[in-house]
This record gives sequence, C-alpha cells and structure tokens, in this order.
Amino acid sequence: MKKQFAFLFFILSILFSITSCSDKDNEVEETLSLSKSQLFFKVSTEKQSITIKSNTKWEIDKNIPLWCTVSPMSGKGDVTITVEAKENAQEVRLTTQLLIKTKTKIQKVSIQQEAAPPAPLEGYYFPLLTINTKNGTPIISKDDYMDATIKIESRDNKGVIKEKLMEADTEIKGRGNSTWGMEKKPYKLKLKESAQVLGMPKNKHWVLLANYSDKTLMRNELAFEISRRMGFAWTPRMQYVDVLLNGEYIGNYMLGEHIRVDKNRVNIPELKATDTDITGGYLLEIDERKGEPVWFETLEAKMTFCVNTPEDIPADQKEYISSYIQNIENIIYGKDDVNPVEELPKYLDMQSFIDYLLLNELSKNVDGNLRLSTFVYKNRGDDKLYFGPVWDYDIAFGNVNYDNCDMISEWHARTRAPWYQQFFSHPEFENMVKDRWNELRGNELSDANINTFIDNMAEKINVSQYYNFQKWPILNMQVWPNPIVTGSYQGEVNYLKTWIKNRLSWMDPQLK
Repeated sequence: MKKQFAFLFFILSILFSITSCSDKDNEVEETLSLSKSQLFFKVSTEKQSITIKSNTKWEIDKNIPLWCTVSPMSGKGDVTITVEAKENAQEVRLTTQLLIKTKTKIQKVSIQQEAAPPAPLEGYYFPLLTINTKNGTPIISKDDYMDATIKIESRDNKGVIKEKLMEADTEIKGRGNSTWGMEKKPYKLKLKESAQVLGMPKNKHWVLLANYSDKTLMRNELAFEISRRMGFAWTPRMQYVDVLLNGEYIGNYMLGEHIRVDKNRVNIPELKATDTDITGGYLLEIDERKGEPVWFETLEAKMTFCVNTPEDIPADQKEYISSYIQNIENIIYGKDDVNPVEELPKYLDMQSFIDYLLLNELSKNVDGNLRLSTFVYKNRGDDKLYFGPVWDYDIAFGNVNYDNCDMISEWHARTRAPWYQQFFSHPEFENMVKDRWNELRGNELSDANINTFIDNMAEKINVSQYYNFQKWPILNMQVWPNPIVTGSYQGEVNYLKTWIKNRLSWMDPQLK
C-alpha cells in the first residue's frame, strides 16, 4: 500500500511540474516606453503631452509637487497623458521627476520650468527705443542701409510705458571701426524725414553708441560734458536710451547727433562744387586709417586729413584746403624763418587747439595724439582753423591697456603729436596752456564739479546698467582694451573717479 501511495505522489509531482513550466512558457514580458523623457516649460502656464506605450497596467508615482499636475495618473496599454505646469512666480528654476511604473518596469521623465524674471527695479528709466528692420532682417553691414521703423517711449520709475514720444521711418546700418567688431554693435540711423529726437534739434542723421568697452557707460558723455564746459562751438548732444532691436533687448545706448555740417551742428556753409568762394566750409577728420575717399597728408608731420565735407570735392577745393593746412604746419615748424608765436594765432584758433590738447591730456586719450578721430573745420571767409567737435572717448580716462595710457603720469598728446611737440618748443605757447588750465581748474573742471557729474550720471544710469550687464555679462571679464577688471558697475565707476583724481594730481603741478 505504501509503495502504491509513493508511486501516485511521484506521478502527481511530474504533472505539477509540467503544468508550472507550461505557465512560465505562456507568460508575456511587460513592456513600458515613453515618447519623451524630458519636458521643458516656459514661465507661463503650459500643457504638454507624453505617450505611454505598455502591454500592461501602469501607474504614476503620486509624489508630484503642487505646481505640476498629470492626467491620467494610471492606465493600461497605450495612453497619452497631459502634464500641466502652472505659472512660475518664483525667481528660481523649478524641477521635478515623474516615475511611471508597472510591476517590473520603471521609466522616468525629467521636468523643468523656467524661473520667473526678476521684479522690475525701481528707479530712473531711460526712454525705450524700439527698432524693427524690414522683415526682421539682421543688420550685418556698415556700408549698406536697410529700411526700418523706430519708436521712442517714455517710462515711469518701474519701467512701465507712459507715452509715445515719436515714431518714424528710417534706414539703419552698422558704424564704427574697432567697435563694429564687438558683440554689442553701434549703429547709424538716417530718418526718412528730418525730426527732433528727444529734444535734440531736427535732423535726419543720428548715431547709436554702444560703449561696449566702457563698463561705466559714461566716458563719452563725460568727454562731451568737459567739451561743453570748455566752450567748444558745438558738442554732440546725446541722450541715453534702452534699445529693443527686432524684439530683442540689446542694451544701454547713447542716441545722439552725428558729426556733420548743419546749422545746428558744425555751423559752416556747405561748400558746393560751383561756389567761387572756396575758403569754406570744410570739415576734416585727422584719420590715419584714411576712412574717407578723399584725403591728403602733410609734408612734415605726415598727418592724414580726410575730407568729410564737401563729399564730392573738386580739384581746386582740395588743392585749396590741403595748401591751407600745409601752411599752418609750415608756421608751426617755423619754415621760411616765420615766427610761429606771431603768425600761428592768425591761422589757428588757439583756444580750441589748446582746449583739445587739455581734454586729451586729462583723459589721456590714446587716439588724442592727432592721428585718429580728430575733427577740424574751416569756415568761409575766416582764416582760422578750429579744432573740434570732440569725439570717441570710450577707451579714454584710463580705459586702455597700451601706449601707457592707463598710467596717470606722463604726457601723451604733447609728446607724441608732432604739431604739439613743435608748439611746446615756444615758452609763450606753453604759458598760454598753463593759463587756460588753471582757469578751467578753478571753476568748470574742479575736482568737486567732475566728481558731482560722475556721481549724478552713475545714479541716473543705475537701472539701465543693471539690465545692460544682464544682457552683456562682462563685468567679470576683460574686454579689449580694458586694463583692469573690477567685477561690478560701482567698481568701474570708482576706478574712473580714482583714475581722474590721480591724473589731475599729476597734471596740476606740471601746469603751474
């Protein structure tokens, strides 16, 4: 009997084993896959979908933050789920992870949402200049204009638009030499019709200065302010703006007057080819790059004068103005036994010549040694050549790392420009420079007046500089030709003030 029972148990065991193996053979492996493994949401409320593919039941882990909702949370087979991210009011990026599970499988979805932008700063907001090129075409040339529109709007102390100040059709192109090669580009505007812009006199021609290398954003305006205090006949007027180009914020700019012959700018007659009186007006730029089609070079100093106006200068006018400039150089060099002290004031406006020197020495402008960006003009019926208007000081006032122009000591223009070298060989002329310097230092260019101007400008620029350096995060990096990196806007302003203070302290005893 026991043997029969054991045999029966053996048979049942074999049958059970066969059945178990058969069940395993018939079991189907679970599958689980997703159409996406990452989702990126903008700040505003947004929905996105993911398709789940599976051959079995699945469910989503319920540990989901409140800012994110998922529907449905479970299912079977192939299902499309919807993920919704609510508007992010926090100034931090939000992240989470979805876990989608079956009995044997897990898939993960990474979810991120952009941080909310910082709340607008409160303070002074410059006008907003909006530029839209035709069809949103990028501006890639400084030779060819393209059609565009501009709009200027004022803003309150939270940056909210208050009113539209002007709207106009324009043409726009790039401008500048070394500055055109920088990330933040300068531009030139040519309005279809002359118009006043931000209180500046009516004209078609305007510039947008980027000041990319100048992290104070104010060196050009400081030079213009010194020019006004010195009493130059005309100093370019500028107004700060924040610029949107084709919907993109591109930073803080100076919108202002382009140097040209005009009754409200360089106020001299516009010389025509048919004029019989060819004594003026001429607007010239000393520019060793030869940036204009017509230019000439002096014999002794080898200074290059480019003819800005008139543009299409006939041969007789070019001969007149080149001979006129050469005559001034001959007097400076004392050619033919001429007495420079007696003769030079007849042909050169001494105040503008001396003030131009003093501004360039105060700022230690690397281009101030009569080789670049130096404008001069001659009026009709006036024998004198005038220096000015001043231009291009973004890499002055200690903001340059070559030619020793970051050093607060030593002269630059007076020892490197041949005309000034000859000029200072005469004690009478040096005394004129000293007298003028002490006159300016006693009032217009006192330490207190210069510091007050810089402090007031820094306070006014404060909001705009914040957004400018959000767009262009360069405060912690060297940009050509910065001699130092301070790491903050206030550090840049402090460096400027300290550099000027030390420069003045060096110049004062030299010019007593």
